[in-house]
Amino acid sequence: MSMFRFLEAPDFSKDLVITPMGESSFSKEIRICMQRQAVMKEHTAPKGISIALLQGEVRIETPDESFQLNPGDVIVLEAKVPHSLYAIEASVIRLSLSKHDSVERVFSAIKP
Repeated sequence: MSMFRFLEAPDFSKDLVITPMGESSFSKEIRICMQRQAVMKEHTAPKGISIALLQGEVRIETPDESFQLNPGDVIVLEAKVPHSLYAIEASVIRLSLSKHDSVERVFSAIKP
């Protein structure tokens, strides 16, 4: 069993801070801290993902829809769906990836 504390000492030292929190036999858990008005450019994931907003307010855009997430909201995206994130407020996000996905891929989404 593993326990991850996503809201303990969130890091808002940069626009976007990605912190791998740990992994299980089936997923990788990542914390994303976004300063107010920070943007994560459009990208895709090779496998399905789930995004849970723990703190703040975030807008997620796909080519077909826009979702505004509030604390406690979760969105599940299928593989290869282009999406971007915009922090309306300083936000803490839990990103769950497939065990077969790469944390490095997530870091590449914040590079200019």
